[in-house]
Amino acid sequence: MKKYFIILFSVLFMVLNSAAMAASISERVEMAERRIEQGVRSGALTQHEGHRLREEFFLIRRDENQARADGHLDRRERERLNDELDRLERRIAHLEHNDGYRDGRRGEGRGDERGEDRGERRRY
Repeated sequence: MKKYFIILFSVLFMVLNSAAMAASISERVEMAERRIEQGVRSGALTQHEGHRLREEFFLIRRDENQARADGHLDRRERERLNDELDRLERRIAHLEHNDGYRDGRRGEGRGDERGEDRGERRRY
């Protein structure tokens, strides 16, 4: 009896742990989507940058939906989705903080809005 209780407890723990991990992926996906939209609205991202990030985001969303199609995210699928989300979050952060260099062009975006001279580089 004690053996069955331990096995049941172990299985229950694994199921609950996997559900918690899946929820964190969903939360990260939602947070990335909000961050892209907020960046475009605030001007930290150009429309073009927002469009490219949304394309990357939709690919991750598609991968997530495919992984969840069987009703379960295994460890490998979770790791892959987390890696993709890590890359997307780094890309969002990079594009939000590229100080006036927009899509390879200087002078579009936040730099001009702050009244900086277009030909002058910022020095810290």
